[in-house]
Amino acid sequence: MDMSDLLGVFLEEAEEQLRQLDNGFLQLERDPLNLEHLKEVFRAAHTLKGSSATMGLAPIANLTHVMENLLDLLRSGGGPVTPELIDLLLAGADAVRGLVDSVSRGEPMEPVSEDLLDALRSACRPEECRAEEPLDDSGSADEQAIAEAAPGTMRLKIRIAQDCVMPAVRAFMIYNALTGLGDVTSANPPEENLDDMKAGDTVEIVFAPAAEPDSVSDAIRGLSEVELLDVVLPTPEAVQPTAAPVPNDKPPAAVRTSKSIQTVRVGVDRLDTLMNLVGELVIDRTRINRLESDLHLKYENEELIHSLGETTIHVGRVVTELQEHIMKLRLLPVEQVFSRFPRMVRDLSHKAGKEIDFVLEGQDTELDRSILEDIVDPITHLLRNSVDHGVESPEDRVAAGKPRRARVVLAAKQEENRIIIEVEDDGKGIDVEKVKAAALKRGTVGEEALARMSDADALQLIFASGVSTAEQVTEVSGRGVGMDVVRNNIQNLSGRVEVLTDLGKGTKVRISLPLTLAIIQALVTSVGGCVFVVPLAAVAETFRCSKHEVHSIDGQPAINFRGSVLHLIDVAELFGVRPAESMDESDWTTFVVVRVGSMKVGLVVDRLIGEQEIVIKPLGSFFGNIKGIAGATVLGDGGIALILDVGSLGGVINRRRVPRRTQEELVAA
Repeated sequence: MDMSDLLGVFLEEAEEQLRQLDNGFLQLERDPLNLEHLKEVFRAAHTLKGSSATMGLAPIANLTHVMENLLDLLRSGGGPVTPELIDLLLAGADAVRGLVDSVSRGEPMEPVSEDLLDALRSACRPEECRAEEPLDDSGSADEQAIAEAAPGTMRLKIRIAQDCVMPAVRAFMIYNALTGLGDVTSANPPEENLDDMKAGDTVEIVFAPAAEPDSVSDAIRGLSEVELLDVVLPTPEAVQPTAAPVPNDKPPAAVRTSKSIQTVRVGVDRLDTLMNLVGELVIDRTRINRLESDLHLKYENEELIHSLGETTIHVGRVVTELQEHIMKLRLLPVEQVFSRFPRMVRDLSHKAGKEIDFVLEGQDTELDRSILEDIVDPITHLLRNSVDHGVESPEDRVAAGKPRRARVVLAAKQEENRIIIEVEDDGKGIDVEKVKAAALKRGTVGEEALARMSDADALQLIFASGVSTAEQVTEVSGRGVGMDVVRNNIQNLSGRVEVLTDLGKGTKVRISLPLTLAIIQALVTSVGGCVFVVPLAAVAETFRCSKHEVHSIDGQPAINFRGSVLHLIDVAELFGVRPAESMDESDWTTFVVVRVGSMKVGLVVDRLIGEQEIVIKPLGSFFGNIKGIAGATVLGDGGIALILDVGSLGGVINRRRVPRRTQEELVAA
């Protein structure tokens, strides 16, 4: 049998089991007496051992078997859960992860460190670390439980086929088939011993059905290489409802319950293809709407036009619903990313000698898969900063009147059509004066400009490359590159990032991201005969003003916008679609105010066309990397429009910045 077909499934499940091990060990460290945590990690190690043995991956199976022995000892009360044991178990999980990574890359697995194996074995009692051997009376207790099964339970006797290649996998499939149809009250052999199953062996299960008994039997018969030998159905009085009697000709609807929800594994590439096809439908929907509108104006009284209008509305509704469902298919809970950080924070805090309570909030918040993959690095940098030089040492916290243990929170929530991710700590906060000094030393900003900056504006300088307030460089942070990476990565995702700090009390970094990047709402504008679209999430507002209100500050256009300086970018000049002086041809100028990081910029356009749902299309390698352009889209009339990359426009303003006049001089002008 070609085992490569099952390798992908094994790798996915192995990653899940390893994540459970990491999280379970950390929970055990916080609550050593919680038996449920021990049971969870034991089951994860046992499952990983069984699946790796089935795949013929002996090094993984052997290592997880030794870890399972130690967990079984702890589970049976053979000793306390100490920090040293947690370190040892985490080291074992890391070694397993390294082996699994080698398998996923198609490389040979390196031998497991004998020192690690010896340490795991020595942590067990000798009798607990012996090799697994079949026991003659292993099923006696289970056989007795089956013989004494309570009335109203089904008794199933199932045999694995003699020619079955993977009997343990088939045995696990039996239990999976029963999931959601009721509860297994007893079994012989028990579920944790299924990896010892051989071809021709039988499984006896006592089952309390929640669905019709026939549904349970059908679920077993639907499995290949499995034979249902015997079924003892529950007695009628056992399944009879406890409510008032019902006439025989009208059985109660509550007796029949639905089967378990069936799921299918779908490749990510197929979801991406579906998303692309839905994008094409969205484009065509917009075009059909426009054609129907034009025909209606020209042939208003034609009956066929009215029928076309009704059909257009219905098709539009179906496409919108299809789009929403496909979008939901692409959404994944942020837990898939968040779950990897508790281990990282734990290791960093131990290395730095700090005591930290790490809290995760809003893990069920959903985000598009493509965005989810790209937020790992920014969050990693932010958490490293919090642990390394955001949070004080325990002694310094006590001296400052704070709890000895610091608190670091990673939270996610949805606000309208955006996802908010926050990294917050109760450390010492950011000293704005140190940020100013670091930026001045780095040459990021001049003394005159720095003197005119508010504290809020100066705080944003921490995102500049090379600016760091760390007193010393460590292996983790302090070189001034982390926050620059955070800003660039988030802006590439059409997101925003801001820093809020209170000196001596803590810091919060707030990241705002769109739900998806595939289909977005946008503002369509016209500039010099060309059409440009601006992502609506970045638009703060639009307005018009007289050309006489536009002033030149150090040779660059700006206006006094509600008491503050609003720098202007002429889109036509930026992309060369008309001469820059054409901005003076009209008495009025239209502006689109967009958020670029922590500041606002006014984009000069000719006119606003309206809002529209657009599908983002990459320009491709033929055009190269065009600064200021994020892609293109097809409009309702079939024309092509360029999508502005709002995040990169901040660089245009920064390149222009030279010592400029004060705000008072601008207002006076």
